[in-house]
Amino acid sequence: MNVQSWMREARKTKRKRVVLRPISATVAFEMAILAPTNQLLRRMAAQVAQDVLPAAVSAKHQLMRDDLNWFERAIRALRDFADGFVDGLRSEWRDAFESEETRNRRKWNEAARSAIGIDLGAVLRAEGIEDTIDAAVLRNVSLVRGLSQDVARRLSNKLLDALTRGLNNRELEKIITQEFGIARRRAKLIARDQAASFNGDLNRIRQQAMGVTEYVWSTSLDERVRGNPEGKYPNARPTHWAREGKTFKWASPPSDGHPGQPINCRCTARAVIEF
Repeated sequence: MNVQSWMREARKTKRKRVVLRPISATVAFEMAILAPTNQLLRRMAAQVAQDVLPAAVSAKHQLMRDDLNWFERAIRALRDFADGFVDGLRSEWRDAFESEETRNRRKWNEAARSAIGIDLGAVLRAEGIEDTIDAAVLRNVSLVRGLSQDVARRLSNKLLDALTRGLNNRELEKIITQEFGIARRRAKLIARDQAASFNGDLNRIRQQAMGVTEYVWSTSLDERVRGNPEGKYPNARPTHWAREGKTFKWASPPSDGHPGQPINCRCTARAVIEF
């Protein structure tokens, strides 16, 4: 069935306007994106304990050129290891994005059947989906590679500073623990943002392929929605809280983009079908 045939069938329902239920990213999808990144951070932490920390301890006891060279080589090896390990995770991320695309398509078809009684399975196989998956994988690889290289850089700077201040081994270990704690929190933010962004892209592509020109903005209605007067970010601008239930056009995005496009935006676009 093509879009034109679907629209002819839709007219038989004699309804003028239908708003489909929201199709949101799931926590399971976030965890699927996050799991390979956590695997990388665990492997990096193990290498730091095995090579970087001993090099730092040796340099602490005797700040000689050879000791510093050993430390620099250990950091360089950590960077190289992380870079190669990230490349090896591409297939795991691709599996996660492809599985989510399949789930999104199924949920879309369920929403359409529930609202208008028509199976849109063929229509929902829109052009551009494969390119969207490719772009999502590349974006995630780039973000996680940047995260891993930043961990190595921060560790190098923090440990070298600690050496000049004569900190003991326990304090060096504390620095390492803190840095990997920061990295794990950043990894969670990356996974959450990429899950929402990918979901937003799929919704946009599918709606436009169906000929949908408008959508209703839908938030999660919780304390994390930006602009919620009683939430965590009451002064965030632009406010997404105020957009709840309002209609927007795909051809005319809000100032910060469609749902899912702003950083860490968990909002979704509910398709408006008019006939």
